[in-house]
Order: sequence, then structure tokens, then C-alpha cells
Amino acid sequence: MKKIVGVLVIAFLVSTTINAQGNKNKIGGKSDFTPEQQATLQTKRMTLNLDLDKNQQEAVYELQKNQLLVRQAMRKAMIERKEAGNSPTSDELFQLKSSRLDRMQLHSNAMKKILTSTQFEKWEKFNSGKMKNGNKNMAKFNNRPKNCQQKSLKGMGNPKGMNRS
Repeated sequence: MKKIVGVLVIAFLVSTTINAQGNKNKIGGKSDFTPEQQATLQTKRMTLNLDLDKNQQEAVYELQKNQLLVRQAMRKAMIERKEAGNSPTSDELFQLKSSRLDRMQLHSNAMKKILTSTQFEKWEKFNSGKMKNGNKNMAKFNNRPKNCQQKSLKGMGNPKGMNRS
């Protein structure tokens, strides 16, 4: 009888652990919203924070929607490349990063045209803090935090071929 109860307790613990791990991505993570839905939510959030008028809301919505559509296309291309097992060359990585910075600059210039000077300053302040904490926030929702590998290697000594500085 004790063995049966022990086995049931172990089975219960294993099943709850599996269920909890399966839902890890859903806790606080992004849902599968369309770019239009995401743009609407972002526009509403900006309206609350920056007190946008109707014309500004429409312009910001279109800008955000276009940006999200580009991101979605880039994400699909990256997933397809990853599934094919192709890793980008250093030249391709340079092009990706360069085009990303160009898009960020264009987005900033467009926001400067849409917003008033005080709204733009507030928006810039918000975005600079967001970018500083970007890696921390991404690690929270990512399946494999960046420091995960480093923590697991602690205490193992210096494995062959591993240069630790």
C-alpha cells in the first residue's frame, strides 16, 4: 500500500512539473496577436503615456503597423533560415544589423514629425530606458537565458577548448 501511494505521489509531482514547464512561455509572454492588433495596443499605450490627439494616433498606428509587418517578415525569414540549418555569414549579419539601425533611425525621424517636441522627448526617454533593459527583458521571456550556459559551466573547471577570461 505504501509503495502504491509513493508511486502515485511521484507520478503527481512529475505531471505537475511537466505542466508547469509547458506553460512557462505563456506566463507574461506575448500572445499571437496580428500586427494590426499589436499596433492598436501600442498606439493606445502611447496615447495614454503621451496624450496623443486623433491625427497623431492614426499616424502612429500606421507607422507601428508597418514596422510590425517588417518585423514579422524578418522573423519568418530568420525561422526559415534556422530550420534549414543555414547560419548567416558575417557579411549577412552586418547587413542585418545595419538595416535594423537604418530602420530605427527612420522610425525615430517619423516619430519626430508626428509628435510635439515635449512628446518626442518623453518618447525618447521611454525608449532609451527600454533599450537599456532590452537584454534583461528578452532573457526573462526567452526559453534559454543568456547567462544559463555560464551558470551551468561554473564549478566544472576549465573544459578542453574553453577559453575563460
